[in-house]
Amino acid sequence: MKDTAAPAAGESLRFPPVRTALRDLYRSLRHLPSSDPYAPARLARIADQAEYLLEAWPAGQWPAALHAGQQLPPRAVLLGWVATARRDIGHAGTAPGSNWTYPQWHRISTTLLAALVPFA
Repeated sequence: MKDTAAPAAGESLRFPPVRTALRDLYRSLRHLPSSDPYAPARLARIADQAEYLLEAWPAGQWPAALHAGQQLPPRAVLLGWVATARRDIGHAGTAPGSNWTYPQWHRISTTLLAALVPFA
């Protein structure tokens, strides 16, 4: 099976696989309903994956901007937002049927979306 993530000889990668994975996490989070009984656990999993991917992005390849003229925040800022979301998720709990209020869900998901939106 051919690895489609690797560039062909002499080609540069337009969107690194890490950016694509972060974009997919953003899309998953955007479509995650707060009423889903497993939403807190899924939100925690998305936060874990986002943290891993942001840390895995090679420092030398960190872009200054991803979209036309829009500056990308430093990686430390994005990781700080993910850490804040993870801390809040830990306090709220992730067991099935955890009773999160909508404002609580909105605050946590918005914080996590803020860390992922540059990659959307």
